[in-house]
Amino acid sequence: MVRDEPESTSPAPGAARPAAAPYIRDAWYVVHESAAVRRRPVSVTRFGRRLVLWRDAAGTIVIQEARCPHRGADLGLGRVVEGALECPYHGFRFNPAGACTLVPCQGKDWRAPASMKVPTYTVREEHGLIWLWWGDAREDYPPLPWLPRFPDEPARTSSGTLEWDIPLPLVLESAIDFHHVAFAHRRVMPGVGTLVDPFEVEREGDVIRSRGVIRKDDGQPYDGASGFPLELDVHFPGVIAGRFSPRITLFAAICPIDHDNTWMVFRYHMRLPVLAKLAAWLMVWAELKLVQPDDMRMGRSALACGRSPDPALSGCRAVPADANILQWYKLYRRRLAAQRGRDDEAPPAKRLPIAVGE
Repeated sequence: MVRDEPESTSPAPGAARPAAAPYIRDAWYVVHESAAVRRRPVSVTRFGRRLVLWRDAAGTIVIQEARCPHRGADLGLGRVVEGALECPYHGFRFNPAGACTLVPCQGKDWRAPASMKVPTYTVREEHGLIWLWWGDAREDYPPLPWLPRFPDEPARTSSGTLEWDIPLPLVLESAIDFHHVAFAHRRVMPGVGTLVDPFEVEREGDVIRSRGVIRKDDGQPYDGASGFPLELDVHFPGVIAGRFSPRITLFAAICPIDHDNTWMVFRYHMRLPVLAKLAAWLMVWAELKLVQPDDMRMGRSALACGRSPDPALSGCRAVPADANILQWYKLYRRRLAAQRGRDDEAPPAKRLPIAVGE
């Protein structure tokens, strides 16, 4: 039996749920696909906050707080005019830096006070994805956690998104779990073996690499040919690249909507001579319609039985095939310990540690 922490008991079903752990800070998260933000602004909830995504006059992506500082309307219901975001309620306009550039009711020459501004986030747009930096502003930001295992070839790629009413840690567990396949996904992969052997896990910095074969438990050593090989690279906290065969590669990114809900994007790449795009679309369809509903059901059932997504895995009893999950939680605990004493969820009026330009 493998344990990273002393055993403890989980809350009884129906007991009060433990307070949620803070979001992991100082990290890049994928918050949306680039194709989802075109001419009109788009509002999403991430990290428990309502955000608006829009493009300036040059087409550069901007992410700001969606709440208008004037009377609180959702700026995502507005429009982009002359490279500025216009509030749908009273027409106040805000530039990409968050400053108010126009208050129509006061006249075009009236100068808005500096406090009439929208907090703006650090953002990057690469690989067809929109990445937000959740953490303190800094001079030099780390590179985006793009895992080179996933080929960047749109012509052979398809993607899709979904939302779970399950906390991020439990979603991540399911995404990197090898040995649930034969049971939770029996209808999708009938006849797959139950034994995970060989299985190797290594960690280098924030990257956890897992290599294993799911095969039948026939009492024989692995022959190097049978079974279902699986490789997963996880860049903490929520970027995943996997390979199921030389022809099939998966990319996934996970971002918290709030403490109890999670947003995900899945992208498949198919290395085929023809019809690769169609094959990738079919893989995404199967992921969203067949695979993920099974995982969501298991996650909901665990929560209903009193499981909490705490970083100590309280009440859980791990086995060697959970080694990659335990490595992720080890990083999770380490990062939370480093964040201790920092209130990253203070009300915006008091503190905006992740806003630039303050």
